[in-house]
Amino acid sequence: MKKALSILPELLLLGLSTYWFLENWFGIQYFNSFAFAVMMVLIFQIIFQNKYIAFTLASLISLFSIYMVFAVISEFHDFPSVTSEALQLLSVGLLFCFLMFASSFLLVYKFLPKLF
Repeated sequence: MKKALSILPELLLLGLSTYWFLENWFGIQYFNSFAFAVMMVLIFQIIFQNKYIAFTLASLISLFSIYMVFAVISEFHDFPSVTSEALQLLSVGLLFCFLMFASSFLLVYKFLPKLF
């Protein structure tokens, strides 16, 4: 249990990237090589716990999650009126963005004492 809690940020990010990959694979029959690469890097990170990869991943994922917040808000404003679908897009999209940002923050917090 303690081991699972120690790799919780990586597991959350791995879950999100796996969902991203499988949604592309089964949803539109597209092999998303970027999502696959992110999954492989996260698996590598879970196995080896490299602090430099952790900081690189955390930086990229936090920037990507901030970008995605703006993308979700932009998509929300494309709806002509506030409907249940628009609210669902906003709530689920922002939840995913929050999970990514929180995981990247936890990843930095976890490896910060090891860097200095």
